[in-house]
Amino acid sequence: MIKAVSFPEPVEEIKEFTWSLDRYHSAIELGLLTENDKVELLFGKLIEKIPTGSPHSACVAKIKLLLNRRFLGEMEIRSENPVSLPNDSEPEPDVIVAIFKEDFYASAHPQADDIHLLVEVSASTLYIDRTVKSTAYALAGIQEYWIVNLNSRNLELHVKPNTEEGSYGGINHYSEEEKFISPFLGEMKVSDLLP
Repeated sequence: MIKAVSFPEPVEEIKEFTWSLDRYHSAIELGLLTENDKVELLFGKLIEKIPTGSPHSACVAKIKLLLNRRFLGEMEIRSENPVSLPNDSEPEPDVIVAIFKEDFYASAHPQADDIHLLVEVSASTLYIDRTVKSTAYALAGIQEYWIVNLNSRNLELHVKPNTEEGSYGGINHYSEEEKFISPFLGEMKVSDLLP
């Protein structure tokens, strides 16, 4: 007969290890995390970045080219580079439009107040882009957030961030054939964004 084993009740709750932005930056500076570590920081947790395919890369390149043509020398157009958010998050969005700075953000990554528009191109990352990242961006006050959905070939426009609840007050969906009004860019065609 097998005797049942009982374990004592834990004295303290087990706590998860979380990273602050400062600790994350220190790990990078010390070489503990390198470019070979395909991770990004979301709410103090290291999240593995999912490899991207050709359609994703083409879409990012197309959006970046469109924005560079519109804002050459006036705005900073960055792609797949970190942004520092106050909720211990440092994601690497696919594209951002930020205030132009002479040092090209050499002294610090762009922060929420620097960013006019943030774009995530989604295929296999759609769930995290709609949930965890959307919450991080809303809490940080990112005014305009796009999800370019490669699977259904449409655009999700997120506006009116609620910085208390971490949600967007306005989320509109536009099909490939439609035009939409971006608060920052004005009238746009969804088809101009897709590969």
